Amino acid sequence: MAAEIPLIPPIPQGLLDAAQRGKLIPFVGAGASVLGGCPNWGRFADGALGDCIRAEKFNHGQYDQIRHLSPRMKLSIARAIEAEHELKIDYAKLIQPNDYSKNEAGQRVYRSLGKLGRTFVTTNYDEWLDTEIPDRKLSVDPSAQETKATTPRPRRSIVNVNDFTPANLSQPDCVFHLHGSVTDPSGMVMTTRDYISRYANDRRSDDPSQENRTLTFLEFLFQQRTVLFVGYGLDDLEILEYVIQKARQQVSPGQPQARHFMLQGYFQHEYELMRSLTLYYAQCDIELIPFRRDQRDWHQLIEVLEVFATAMPARTPLGLQKQVDMEALLD
Repeated sequence: MAAEIPLIPPIPQGLLDAAQRGKLIPFVGAGASVLGGCPNWGRFADGALGDCIRAEKFNHGQYDQIRHLSPRMKLSIARAIEAEHELKIDYAKLIQPNDYSKNEAGQRVYRSLGKLGRTFVTTNYDEWLDTEIPDRKLSVDPSAQETKATTPRPRRSIVNVNDFTPANLSQPDCVFHLHGSVTDPSGMVMTTRDYISRYANDRRSDDPSQENRTLTFLEFLFQQRTVLFVGYGLDDLEILEYVIQKARQQVSPGQPQARHFMLQGYFQHEYELMRSLTLYYAQCDIELIPFRRDQRDWHQLIEVLEVFATAMPARTPLGLQKQVDMEALLD
């Protein structure tokens, strides 16, 4: 009989060490925001095409012919329709429902994430990470029915690729939106062409204007920090391959690589799948941290994050780490 996948996995020593040294960077995917009321990729793509249908520039018969396509292909079609007919799809409304910030599950997820790191990287478009979710404080009045929260603090949202720099990575309270943000829908990376452009391989050039800042940034991130991937699942493998493999292709042979980690949920009957993916991610210097979904499904991630946040709260980078960063920039 296969060993049981734990509900709350043990924290790897390497992850604890990174948190204590202030080197840990949470890298947040769509699964975290889905818990907070945002749509998954399929619902988002269908919503964009729905806007095209309501504008009478697309119809249900046409949609039926493409309904089996991947979300990215659907989004590419929606973008093309939008450009052809000069539509204005409200991506912010599709991604962030009016009451999304009051979602209790989302608040728990992002409150815990906020305790794990001071700086964040995300492929999400939403604004969940852009504001700190404070702890709720118990009222001094025993008869009070509600708790009070401290005042939330905004984080700096970094969307422009020219600001994807190692120097900014050393700044606390920053969020790097690798694929853009709802605050600037025109810059959101959604179509096949967008992905190819964002992760083009020729990132090194004597001409600074030709450098691929995204890949240079990711190379520094993976070399000088420890990344904890949160909210990524099997549906996100393609995105992860863009992020991880493209950034590592031109790393010098023999250069030491940081160990990275990924929280992923599995049902107990997926034990062998989990074992296979453990080997797959190991090839990318990523250690898989599996947890069991059988009782609470993806809401089990909330429980895991709350335990991790208590055990390894974020630290300010040590002076030695800052010196290492400076030396790496000078090389």
